[in-house]
Amino acid sequence: MLQFNVLGPLAAVTGSGQLALGPFKQQVLLAVLLCRPDSVVPVDRLVDALWSEDPPRSAGKNLQVYVHHLRRALAHEGHEVDARLLHQRPGYRLAVDPRSIDMVRFEQGIDMARRAAAESDAVRVDQLIREAMSLWRGRPFGGMEGVAPLDAEAARLDERRLTGLEVGFTARLRLGLHHEVLDEVEPLLAEHPFREQFRAQHMRALCGVGRQNDALIAYDETRRLFSLELGLEPGAVLQRLQREILEGGPAASCGPTAVAVPRQDAAPVPAPVRGPEPVPAAVQLPPGLPDFTGRARELDALVPEVEAHAGPSACWRVTVVTGPPGVGKSTLAVAAGHTAAEAYPGGVFHVDLVDGRGLPRTPAEALADLLQQLGEPAELLPPDLPGLVRRYRARFVLRVPALLILDNAVCEAQVRPLLPSAPPVHTVVTSCSRLAGLDGSEALELGPFGDRDALELLRRITGADVVDAEPEAALRIARFCGGLPLALRIAGARLAPRRFWPLAKLADHVESSCGLDWFTVGDVDLRRSLRRGYDSLTGEDWGMLQLLDVGRDFTFMDAWLRLGGEPADAAQALNRLCDAHALTHVRPQGPDGTCLFRLGAFVHDLAQEQAPPPVAVSAGCPVTAVCAGPPSDR
Repeated sequence: MLQFNVLGPLAAVTGSGQLALGPFKQQVLLAVLLCRPDSVVPVDRLVDALWSEDPPRSAGKNLQVYVHHLRRALAHEGHEVDARLLHQRPGYRLAVDPRSIDMVRFEQGIDMARRAAAESDAVRVDQLIREAMSLWRGRPFGGMEGVAPLDAEAARLDERRLTGLEVGFTARLRLGLHHEVLDEVEPLLAEHPFREQFRAQHMRALCGVGRQNDALIAYDETRRLFSLELGLEPGAVLQRLQREILEGGPAASCGPTAVAVPRQDAAPVPAPVRGPEPVPAAVQLPPGLPDFTGRARELDALVPEVEAHAGPSACWRVTVVTGPPGVGKSTLAVAAGHTAAEAYPGGVFHVDLVDGRGLPRTPAEALADLLQQLGEPAELLPPDLPGLVRRYRARFVLRVPALLILDNAVCEAQVRPLLPSAPPVHTVVTSCSRLAGLDGSEALELGPFGDRDALELLRRITGADVVDAEPEAALRIARFCGGLPLALRIAGARLAPRRFWPLAKLADHVESSCGLDWFTVGDVDLRRSLRRGYDSLTGEDWGMLQLLDVGRDFTFMDAWLRLGGEPADAAQALNRLCDAHALTHVRPQGPDGTCLFRLGAFVHDLAQEQAPPPVAVSAGCPVTAVCAGPPSDR
């Protein structure tokens, strides 16, 4: 079977040896496809990876040549082809078993080890981490440095490696393998001096071999380094570990920790629940954006809302920031958190409710993340959701106000276990859904940018001189982005390296032929973000959107005539599509006072891709006369 190795220099290996993969750009093509196995990679992304921001005029033809030769290379020795390179709109797909890629097996091993750690099976964790690390041959995609998407993927994989090592070291410490941990963690500290988990494991390993004084010296060195370089004190885990060592607690023990290996016939032993400790006043937020633009009214509404509930008499409060995908909900929530951080002495905490692949995280995964922010060691967390909720309720008992941001929520059931019971904690939730089922929540609705804010964001990203030189062309590009900040950021990032090209020609190109295919830069893909945001829509919903796509705003009567059926059914469908932000209400209202509806930005493109051809309405229904607009209106 053909095996692909990317955790080191790229290689394709069969039972009889290694395949010749051709010239450098052909290997880059394969590497980018392997990053998304059995998924379509758009042509624009492949062109950007191969030629960065300066593709030749013949880039499309050249790509086809590389694809042709790569297909021949993968058809090794005339045997059955294990990997097929297929053309599939809007790009190419490498049809391959993901398990044939060492990167996939590596990440699966890390994930299984984390689950075993949650079950306190240290022996299994150690075995899985060793197997995963045996696949690591060096920097991923070695020899391809400078290719932006591969650099980003290599950085992500290296972070997963470090996280896996942390899980493995914790297991080995529980198994009493202190000398082994000490030998491996010390060189890692030289490479990653600000990684607190490594420093905590280093101190525990020192105590495990009877060097408590050296552990305290290591803490003092860490404190000086963090103060000098970061202006911060060590985190809660390191501070608690220092106190344990000084007081002669469990961390100061030099013998191996007794580890019970789980047996099939043994009932699980619950982890001891410690009493609540003070929560450190930390700001656990992603960095804000230096070019944050617009949203002055919304920020003015949200920040006073946040700060108003930071007083000693604060009540339990949930604010839902909602809007279509790509509209900037997370950006606004993070900006509000940074702005109001000083009003929260209990800390500001942030949990992303989707994982790195864009899939929803379970409440248990999110609670484990939040508890670790609160200083709980990962290896001591309960393995089940009820236990995590109990630990969270006991841990998050504050006497001073704190702010919790739950980002990218999918549904109410994902959020409810994460809502704190302590009144001084104010929760801000961001979601494409309105989450109307959250009792007592208040909604802050975000809409697309207007022309002024859209141009200002382009100006800040590409440079004021570029936009001001051709304002009409810049406005055409901004309007093509539908007012979505994410689309504007991608457009700005793509325009910035081409600042000396005429904007008018770029606007012509974008308007005439690009659609969603153009909105991708690096690892940011508008199509993927929109699909994730509209994931709740069914095939039937997309079919309705195709029927409603008449190229202009429409009334309820127009929609009813297009959809057919009973008026109540049409009203229910419109409400559902509006709740998902696939449709928006348009103000002002129609000339006769009726409400007008409009498809959300890029919903037309998604509907064409995702829905089957719309079913023709019954004969005799005057749909064309009432709803259809000329093609030029679209």
